[in-house]
Amino acid sequence: MDKLATLNTTHLSVAQVPEHNQLAEQGWSYIALLQLHQRLQSTLILSRLLDNYLRWLAEYLPVSGLEFCPGSGKENISCGRQPRQHRLHYVLNLEQCCLGDMTFYPKQRLPEEQLAMIEQSLGVLAPVLNNSLDYAKLEQLAFHDGLTQVMNRTALQSLLPKEVSRAERYQYPLSVAMTDMDYFKPINDLLGHAGGDLVLREVARVITSKLRDSDLCFRYGGDEFLLIFPATEYAGARYAVQQIRNSLKQMVIEAEGEQVTPSFSVGVASYCAGDSAEDLIRRADLAMYAAKQTGRPN
Repeated sequence: MDKLATLNTTHLSVAQVPEHNQLAEQGWSYIALLQLHQRLQSTLILSRLLDNYLRWLAEYLPVSGLEFCPGSGKENISCGRQPRQHRLHYVLNLEQCCLGDMTFYPKQRLPEEQLAMIEQSLGVLAPVLNNSLDYAKLEQLAFHDGLTQVMNRTALQSLLPKEVSRAERYQYPLSVAMTDMDYFKPINDLLGHAGGDLVLREVARVITSKLRDSDLCFRYGGDEFLLIFPATEYAGARYAVQQIRNSLKQMVIEAEGEQVTPSFSVGVASYCAGDSAEDLIRRADLAMYAAKQTGRPN
Protein backbone atom coordinates (compact mmCIF):
# COMPACT_ATOMS: atom_id res chain seq x y z
CA MET A 1 0.00 0.00 0.00
CA ASP A 2 1.46 3.32 -1.05
CA LYS A 3 -0.36 6.42 0.07
CA LEU A 4 1.15 9.82 -0.63
CA ALA A 5 -0.67 12.60 1.14
CA THR A 6 0.00 16.07 2.41
CA LEU A 7 -1.47 16.40 5.89
CA ASN A 8 -2.07 20.00 6.89
CA THR A 9 -2.61 20.38 10.64
CA THR A 10 -3.31 23.36 12.84
CA HIS A 11 -2.26 23.72 16.47
CA LEU A 12 -4.37 21.07 18.22
CA SER A 13 -4.61 20.81 21.98
CA VAL A 14 -6.71 18.35 23.96
CA ALA A 15 -9.35 21.04 24.49
CA GLN A 16 -9.79 21.28 20.71
CA VAL A 17 -10.36 17.56 20.15
CA PRO A 18 -13.87 16.92 18.74
CA GLU A 19 -16.69 15.86 21.04
CA HIS A 20 -16.81 12.27 22.30
CA ASN A 21 -19.63 11.18 19.98
CA GLN A 22 -17.74 12.50 16.94
CA LEU A 23 -14.65 10.58 18.00
CA ALA A 24 -16.62 7.39 18.40
CA GLU A 25 -17.80 7.66 14.81
CA GLN A 26 -14.17 7.96 13.70
CA GLY A 27 -13.02 5.01 15.80
CA TRP A 28 -11.20 6.89 18.57
CA SER A 29 -12.39 7.50 22.10
CA TYR A 30 -11.71 10.74 23.93
CA ILE A 31 -9.77 8.75 26.52
CA ALA A 32 -7.49 7.25 23.83
CA LEU A 33 -6.54 10.66 22.45
CA LEU A 34 -6.11 12.05 25.95
CA GLN A 35 -3.70 9.19 26.69
CA LEU A 36 -1.81 9.99 23.51
CA HIS A 37 -1.53 13.65 24.47
CA GLN A 38 -0.27 12.73 27.94
CA ARG A 39 2.33 10.30 26.57
CA LEU A 40 3.61 12.85 24.10
CA GLN A 41 3.99 15.49 26.82
CA SER A 42 6.43 13.29 28.77
CA THR A 43 9.51 14.17 26.67
CA LEU A 44 10.96 16.66 24.19
CA ILE A 45 13.64 14.26 22.93
CA LEU A 46 12.63 13.52 19.35
CA SER A 47 13.51 9.81 19.28
CA ARG A 48 11.68 9.17 22.55
CA LEU A 49 8.68 11.19 21.43
CA LEU A 50 8.30 9.14 18.25
CA ASP A 51 8.81 5.90 20.16
CA ASN A 52 6.05 6.90 22.60
CA TYR A 53 3.77 7.76 19.68
CA LEU A 54 4.40 4.43 17.92
CA ARG A 55 3.83 2.43 21.11
CA TRP A 56 0.49 4.17 21.61
CA LEU A 57 -0.55 3.74 17.97
CA ALA A 58 0.38 0.03 17.96
CA GLU A 59 -2.04 -0.56 20.82
CA TYR A 60 -4.93 0.27 18.50
CA LEU A 61 -3.78 -0.32 14.91
CA PRO A 62 -1.59 -2.98 13.20
CA VAL A 63 1.37 -0.63 12.67
CA SER A 64 4.80 -2.14 13.36
CA GLY A 65 7.11 0.80 12.68
CA LEU A 66 7.61 4.33 11.44
CA GLU A 67 10.32 6.54 10.01
CA PHE A 68 10.50 10.31 10.34
CA CYS A 69 12.62 12.52 8.10
CA PRO A 70 12.79 16.05 9.58
CA GLY A 71 12.25 18.89 7.15
CA SER A 72 15.45 20.45 8.50
CA GLY A 73 17.46 17.74 6.72
CA LYS A 74 18.62 16.05 9.92
CA GLU A 75 19.17 12.32 10.08
CA ASN A 76 16.09 10.11 9.77
CA ILE A 77 14.70 8.54 12.94
CA SER A 78 13.25 5.03 12.80
CA CYS A 79 11.16 3.20 15.40
CA GLY A 80 9.98 -0.39 15.47
CA ARG A 81 10.20 -2.68 12.45
CA GLN A 82 9.94 -1.47 8.86
CA PRO A 83 8.64 -4.30 6.64
CA ARG A 84 8.33 -3.03 3.08
CA GLN A 85 5.12 -4.79 1.97
CA HIS A 86 2.89 -1.88 3.06
CA ARG A 87 3.79 1.77 3.44
CA LEU A 88 2.01 5.01 4.27
CA HIS A 89 3.71 8.31 3.55
CA TYR A 90 2.62 11.72 4.86
CA VAL A 91 4.14 15.16 4.49
CA LEU A 92 3.48 16.98 7.77
CA ASN A 93 2.84 20.72 7.70
CA LEU A 94 2.00 22.86 10.71
CA GLU A 95 0.93 26.47 10.21
CA GLN A 96 2.67 26.77 6.85
CA CYS A 97 5.85 25.15 8.23
CA CYS A 98 6.99 21.77 6.92
CA LEU A 99 7.87 19.51 9.85
CA GLY A 100 9.06 16.63 7.69
CA ASP A 101 8.02 13.32 6.14
CA MET A 102 6.42 10.54 8.18
CA THR A 103 6.31 6.99 6.83
CA PHE A 104 4.31 4.27 8.57
CA TYR A 105 4.80 0.54 8.07
CA PRO A 106 1.51 -1.28 8.73
CA LYS A 107 1.40 -5.07 8.97
CA GLN A 108 -1.44 -5.21 6.47
CA ARG A 109 -3.49 -3.08 4.12
CA LEU A 110 -5.48 -0.62 6.22
CA PRO A 111 -9.11 0.32 5.50
CA GLU A 112 -10.02 3.94 4.96
CA GLU A 113 -11.41 4.39 8.49
CA GLN A 114 -8.06 3.35 9.99
CA LEU A 115 -6.21 5.71 7.66
CA ALA A 116 -8.43 8.48 8.97
CA MET A 117 -7.56 7.45 12.52
CA ILE A 118 -3.83 7.73 11.77
CA GLU A 119 -4.32 11.17 10.26
CA GLN A 120 -6.30 12.32 13.30
CA SER A 121 -3.55 11.06 15.64
CA LEU A 122 -1.03 13.03 13.59
CA GLY A 123 -3.08 16.12 14.35
CA VAL A 124 -2.35 15.53 18.04
CA LEU A 125 1.31 14.68 17.37
CA ALA A 126 2.14 17.63 15.09
CA PRO A 127 2.31 20.52 17.63
CA VAL A 128 4.28 18.40 20.11
CA LEU A 129 6.58 17.28 17.29
CA ASN A 130 7.13 20.92 16.37
CA ASN A 131 8.11 21.71 19.97
CA SER A 132 10.54 18.79 19.94
CA LEU A 133 12.17 20.01 16.72
CA ASP A 134 12.50 23.52 18.17
CA TYR A 135 14.08 22.06 21.30
CA ALA A 136 16.59 20.13 19.18
CA LYS A 137 17.55 23.35 17.37
CA LEU A 138 18.09 25.18 20.67
CA GLU A 139 20.12 22.25 22.02
CA GLN A 140 22.23 22.28 18.85
CA LEU A 141 22.95 25.99 19.32
CA ALA A 142 23.66 25.66 23.04
CA PHE A 143 25.93 22.63 22.96
CA HIS A 144 27.59 22.73 19.53
CA ASP A 145 30.25 24.96 18.07
CA GLY A 146 28.79 27.05 15.27
CA LEU A 147 31.89 26.84 13.07
CA THR A 148 32.90 23.19 13.27
CA GLN A 149 29.56 21.65 14.39
CA VAL A 150 31.31 19.52 17.02
CA MET A 151 30.29 19.96 20.66
CA ASN A 152 31.52 22.98 22.60
CA ARG A 153 32.93 23.56 26.09
CA THR A 154 29.47 23.93 27.57
CA ALA A 155 28.71 20.39 26.48
CA LEU A 156 32.12 19.23 27.71
CA GLN A 157 31.47 20.65 31.18
CA SER A 158 28.28 18.60 31.29
CA LEU A 159 29.44 15.31 29.77
CA LEU A 160 32.99 14.77 31.02
CA PRO A 161 32.07 14.74 34.74
CA LYS A 162 29.44 12.10 33.93
CA GLU A 163 32.04 9.95 32.16
CA VAL A 164 34.41 10.35 35.11
CA SER A 165 31.65 9.37 37.53
CA ARG A 166 30.84 6.30 35.42
CA ALA A 167 34.51 5.29 35.27
CA GLU A 168 34.78 5.64 39.04
CA ARG A 169 31.56 3.79 39.84
CA TYR A 170 32.00 0.85 37.47
CA GLN A 171 35.82 0.88 37.29
CA TYR A 172 35.72 1.45 33.55
CA PRO A 173 38.80 2.79 31.77
CA LEU A 174 38.51 6.32 30.43
CA SER A 175 40.92 8.42 28.37
CA VAL A 176 40.93 11.94 27.00
CA ALA A 177 43.11 13.60 24.38
CA MET A 178 43.92 17.27 23.88
CA THR A 179 44.91 18.32 20.37
CA ASP A 180 46.41 21.60 19.25
CA MET A 181 47.29 22.64 15.71
CA ASP A 182 50.96 23.50 15.17
CA TYR A 183 51.64 27.01 13.86
CA PHE A 184 48.00 27.88 13.28
CA LYS A 185 48.64 31.64 13.36
CA PRO A 186 50.94 31.54 10.29
CA ILE A 187 48.32 29.41 8.51
CA ASN A 188 45.63 31.92 9.42
CA ASP A 189 47.83 34.78 8.22
CA LEU A 190 48.53 32.95 4.95
CA LEU A 191 44.95 31.97 4.15
CA GLY A 192 43.04 34.76 5.88
CA HIS A 193 40.31 34.24 8.45
CA ALA A 194 37.97 32.57 5.96
CA GLY A 195 40.73 30.14 5.01
CA GLY A 196 41.55 29.52 8.66
CA ASP A 197 37.90 28.74 9.35
CA LEU A 198 37.94 26.29 6.44
CA VAL A 199 40.97 24.54 7.94
CA LEU A 200 39.23 24.18 11.31
CA ARG A 201 36.07 22.81 9.71
CA GLU A 202 38.02 20.26 7.68
CA VAL A 203 40.09 19.22 10.69
CA ALA A 204 36.93 18.68 12.74
CA ARG A 205 35.43 16.64 9.90
CA VAL A 206 38.49 14.37 9.68
CA ILE A 207 38.67 13.92 13.46
CA THR A 208 35.00 12.97 13.82
CA SER A 209 35.18 10.61 10.84
CA LYS A 210 37.80 8.53 12.68
CA LEU A 211 35.98 8.30 16.00
CA ARG A 212 33.74 5.48 17.19
CA ASP A 213 30.08 6.20 17.88
CA SER A 214 30.84 6.16 21.60
CA ASP A 215 33.72 8.67 21.34
CA LEU A 216 33.10 12.39 21.79
CA CYS A 217 34.74 15.41 20.16
CA PHE A 218 34.66 18.98 21.48
CA ARG A 219 36.11 22.24 20.26
CA TYR A 220 37.95 23.35 23.36
CA GLY A 221 38.92 26.76 22.05
CA GLY A 222 40.66 28.32 19.06
CA ASP A 223 42.42 25.47 17.25
CA GLU A 224 42.22 23.05 20.20
CA PHE A 225 40.00 19.99 20.23
CA LEU A 226 39.39 17.68 23.17
CA LEU A 227 38.41 14.03 22.63
CA ILE A 228 36.82 11.66 25.12
CA PHE A 229 37.35 7.91 24.71
CA PRO A 230 34.98 6.04 27.05
CA ALA A 231 35.91 2.48 28.07
CA THR A 232 39.37 2.98 26.53
CA GLU A 233 42.77 2.36 28.10
CA TYR A 234 45.73 4.69 27.55
CA ALA A 235 47.22 2.51 24.79
CA GLY A 236 43.92 2.38 22.92
CA ALA A 237 43.51 6.15 23.07
CA ARG A 238 47.09 6.67 21.81
CA TYR A 239 46.39 4.36 18.90
CA ALA A 240 43.18 6.23 18.08
CA VAL A 241 44.83 9.66 18.07
CA GLN A 242 47.71 8.32 15.99
CA GLN A 243 45.18 7.16 13.36
CA ILE A 244 43.68 10.65 13.41
CA ARG A 245 47.13 12.27 13.01
CA ASN A 246 47.92 9.97 10.10
CA SER A 247 44.71 11.02 8.35
CA LEU A 248 45.42 14.70 8.99
CA LYS A 249 48.90 14.32 7.45
CA GLN A 250 47.25 13.25 4.20
CA MET A 251 44.86 16.21 4.15
CA VAL A 252 45.59 19.06 1.73
CA ILE A 253 43.45 22.18 2.12
CA GLU A 254 43.31 24.77 -0.67
CA ALA A 255 42.30 28.37 -0.01
CA GLU A 256 43.27 31.72 -1.48
CA GLY A 257 45.43 29.92 -4.05
CA GLU A 258 47.52 28.30 -1.31
CA GLN A 259 47.75 24.70 -0.09
CA VAL A 260 48.34 23.69 3.51
CA THR A 261 48.60 20.42 5.40
CA PRO A 262 48.10 21.18 9.10
CA SER A 263 49.98 19.18 11.73
CA PHE A 264 48.91 18.53 15.29
CA SER A 265 50.40 17.90 18.68
CA VAL A 266 48.39 15.58 20.89
CA GLY A 267 48.44 14.74 24.59
CA VAL A 268 46.64 11.76 26.13
CA ALA A 269 45.65 11.19 29.75
CA SER A 270 43.78 8.27 31.32
CA TYR A 271 41.61 8.20 34.39
CA CYS A 272 43.22 7.34 37.72
CA ALA A 273 41.27 6.71 40.92
CA GLY A 274 40.23 10.00 42.47
CA ASP A 275 40.66 12.08 39.30
CA SER A 276 38.21 14.86 38.58
CA ALA A 277 37.29 16.04 35.09
CA GLU A 278 39.63 19.00 35.60
CA ASP A 279 42.49 16.64 36.55
CA LEU A 280 42.09 14.71 33.31
CA ILE A 281 42.03 17.86 31.18
CA ARG A 282 45.05 19.32 32.97
CA ARG A 283 47.16 16.18 32.49
CA ALA A 284 46.13 15.87 28.82
CA ASP A 285 47.01 19.54 28.33
CA LEU A 286 50.45 19.09 29.95
CA ALA A 287 51.08 16.03 27.78
CA MET A 288 50.11 18.00 24.68
CA TYR A 289 52.55 20.81 25.48
CA ALA A 290 55.26 18.23 26.11
CA ALA A 291 54.49 16.80 22.66
CA LYS A 292 54.96 20.24 21.14
CA GLN A 293 58.43 20.41 22.68
CA THR A 294 59.46 16.99 21.41
CA GLY A 295 57.66 17.09 18.07
CA ARG A 296 55.79 13.80 18.57
CA PRO A 297 52.57 12.66 20.28
CA ASN A 298 52.84 12.17 24.03
